[in-house]
Amino acid sequence: MTRQPHERADRLGYRRRTVRRLLLALTSTALVLSALVACTSGEGATPPPSSPPKGDLAVLAERLDQRRAELKTARFHTEGFASDGSATEVRNTVDGILRQDPEGVTGSMSMTMSTGQAPAAHPSTGRPPSDQPPSGQPATGTQTRKMDMVMTRDGVYVHVDGAPMPEGKKWGFYTRQNSGEIDALLRGFGPGATVGAELDYVQPRAALIVNRATEQLDGTPTTRYDLVVDPMKMAKVIDNPDIQLQHTQLAEFGITIRAAVWVDDTGAPQKAEYRFELDGKVVKQSSTRFTEWGAQLDFPTPSPAEVVPADQLPK
Repeated sequence: MTRQPHERADRLGYRRRTVRRLLLALTSTALVLSALVACTSGEGATPPPSSPPKGDLAVLAERLDQRRAELKTARFHTEGFASDGSATEVRNTVDGILRQDPEGVTGSMSMTMSTGQAPAAHPSTGRPPSDQPPSGQPATGTQTRKMDMVMTRDGVYVHVDGAPMPEGKKWGFYTRQNSGEIDALLRGFGPGATVGAELDYVQPRAALIVNRATEQLDGTPTTRYDLVVDPMKMAKVIDNPDIQLQHTQLAEFGITIRAAVWVDDTGAPQKAEYRFELDGKVVKQSSTRFTEWGAQLDFPTPSPAEVVPADQLPK
């Protein structure tokens, strides 16, 4: 049966609204960085002789995991961007120290997050007034907030500039039992909700290497691997049901995931990034630069006199 023009328009409008709601959900939580997820490593059992040889991506992923476990510490700098596909943009910049142990992830970070309105689209093309990437199109009416976090094995210390606090207190402390609000934000950053979660897309069961090339990164020789990721296959290897559902919806609405990783001669990741694209437009991206792998890096925990349990924070 032939659909009438108004029926086709209604279906198209519904699809666009649904995609926009999905992107808005990603935007609201996607750009808060995490160092709370445990990173464990260990030697696996020797595969039986009948096992097929590992592909290049599987070898790369295994080597990256191995080197991160060996080196343990690094400084990182992350820049992120997300859009609801229409008017709202969220950007963040994060700098910190990361330590990865078999027991989990600890470290500290300082984040600046800004929320604003995207540049107006051209009436005839529906795109921003230039062809520059999102980082070249500053949002208008921007609101900025700064946050500090210190991650320990017992929980997370959080300080938000301008947030009301009891007199003499600066940090709220969230334990594993009451950190649901923080965890919800952190899960939005990437499939594994970790600092450097861009590396989660180096996933042999969901991605393909589409290009590799030698490249100098701040004077360091690296090999760059460009990947294309299948969102539906990625969903099947994700444990968290919310992130799994998001990737299923990305696949349903035709959002493309592209990723890249820069690896030095020792196998250590120097940079990793990913981006979500819808109709050729980047709607979400994140990039993390790692430096000083293996250095002796320390981070102090807040003074107990400045800390209040999270459940005693002003509502």
